[in-house]
Amino acid sequence: MKRAPVILYSAGINISSGVRTHPRINEDAESIKSLLNGQQTILIYNHQGDYFKKTAEPTPWIASLLSEYLQQHVHYFPDCVGPKAQDFTAGLPEGEVALMGNTRRYPDEQKNDAMFAEHLAKQGDRLVIGGFSKLHRKNASNCAIKAFIPWCYSEGVMAQLEELEQLHSALYSHRRTILMLGGNKNEKLQFLFHHPRLPYVDRVIAGGAVLNSLLRARGIRIGLSDSFPLPENASFDLPPLYIPEVLIVSDVQGRTARRPLLQVRDSDRIVDFIFNEEFLADVAAPDDFSFFAAGPLSIPGSQYAHAAYRTLKRKGIQGLFMGGDTLTETETFSYTSSGGGAVLHFFSSGYENIKFQDSYGS
Repeated sequence: MKRAPVILYSAGINISSGVRTHPRINEDAESIKSLLNGQQTILIYNHQGDYFKKTAEPTPWIASLLSEYLQQHVHYFPDCVGPKAQDFTAGLPEGEVALMGNTRRYPDEQKNDAMFAEHLAKQGDRLVIGGFSKLHRKNASNCAIKAFIPWCYSEGVMAQLEELEQLHSALYSHRRTILMLGGNKNEKLQFLFHHPRLPYVDRVIAGGAVLNSLLRARGIRIGLSDSFPLPENASFDLPPLYIPEVLIVSDVQGRTARRPLLQVRDSDRIVDFIFNEEFLADVAAPDDFSFFAAGPLSIPGSQYAHAAYRTLKRKGIQGLFMGGDTLTETETFSYTSSGGGAVLHFFSSGYENIKFQDSYGS
């Protein structure tokens, strides 16, 4: 008897336990729905957390979430490779859907290990790469696996790429752009110095590790705050940068306090800042300006810096909020994308030809 085709679906539902609604769930669930026809089995590979930061966990709750979204039972198996995983997948009836164990519980996933990717690929006949938010990640289930199995991008990924092209044309190809970068990832700092597809950056508002890194590079004390070295050959010949006069810090006892910019103590951690709306006083014509927001400007629960977002909302400025933390921690009011790093790559190196980079027709 001929075996039903097995479709591997590489998802990007990297969310915390307890989150029940998120664009990342919507994107992958809708893409998986388009594959449901009762005649092929679907195995979902998903990553959550980070192996090296010890935050990767078993994810049976994601299977439960997908069951609700798909209105079809999604089986769960706690591993993604190995003899037991192979026995489990071999026993799945035709037309069933299963979520395999978190790929990031293996270091080989984040090392983009070819042998690990080959083991993942052996369990299917073809691969659909979803999860726009992870499109740029060199993980085995997302990158190295392409060498071992025919693949294409999901409907959700293609839809986001097309939407980004439209936003690039409407908001960034001719409007003055307010670049807002926060969070704790080095890629945001790198993007500050290299964003060729944002040709009209007019000014910059930085928060989180991006702000800390810029302050430290200027010789301003940041205490115990997270920061990164500036990219090689980085120049301070940047558009006007908002430098806050007052910072919000967490002291050695964990209490928050206000500090003037030049009075941060060695034991302080910068968690937020006071935003002066005068920095945006001349931003008045919505058709002339846009914003590009990647990463929250402050830690969860502290939103002094979010006055910058509220000012843009009040002025009717349209732009893009991107990334999981940004969408979770920020009250968004314009366009959104669940992919933070993927969008940064789109606006730096570009994904113009990505729709042709598959190994079988859509």
